[in-house]
Amino acid sequence: MNNWEQALEKICALYANTNRKTDWIIVGSVGSALQGCAIVPGDIDIYVKNKESVLQFAKVLEPFSLPVKGEEKYDEHWLSSIEEPTFTQTFQSGFTWTKGRWVVDGVEVEVVHISNSAGIPDSLDGDGIWEGGKFIWDLYRNIQVGPYQVKTIPLEIQLESNLRRKREDRIQSIMKTLKTNGYDQELVKKALSKDHLHYFYEQLDIVI
Repeated sequence: MNNWEQALEKICALYANTNRKTDWIIVGSVGSALQGCAIVPGDIDIYVKNKESVLQFAKVLEPFSLPVKGEEKYDEHWLSSIEEPTFTQTFQSGFTWTKGRWVVDGVEVEVVHISNSAGIPDSLDGDGIWEGGKFIWDLYRNIQVGPYQVKTIPLEIQLESNLRRKREDRIQSIMKTLKTNGYDQELVKKALSKDHLHYFYEQLDIVI
């Protein structure tokens, strides 16, 4: 078992023991790896459905919080503490998120809620589904992690996000997995923007 798998199973166990009812979902590279992609995740990214849930999840991960807050001001080295478990950040574009960050068994874990997407396209009919958007909560896929089930973003939706970001290594890994394991035809049509849907069919030598 890899470090990220051990860390994720530990998070699932801590969450299960709290009896909390927080909507959370695995995104990013861990979500891809859980669905069969040949990707080695460097961290664990978790989205929650509302801002309050970041603080709720901070309670779950409190055993890994720093006892007092560090000197770092919300950069890549900032970590959640008992004193300051979360922070909210707004960028010039208007994009706003609230997050907490911990290190669990040597693996960085981020829990995030995005309250303002600043106009990132997110639709079911041509613009493509955004991995951080509102539709993921109805289109998730359950994956087994040890004795636990976790919600993950389907690869069909992850493909759209990585095509937007032009992350070629992730794109090719996801495409290879979808070719090998199959894909949800209806979800692909919803998840991919028109241009990216054309690319998808082209890669699979499908004439439309």
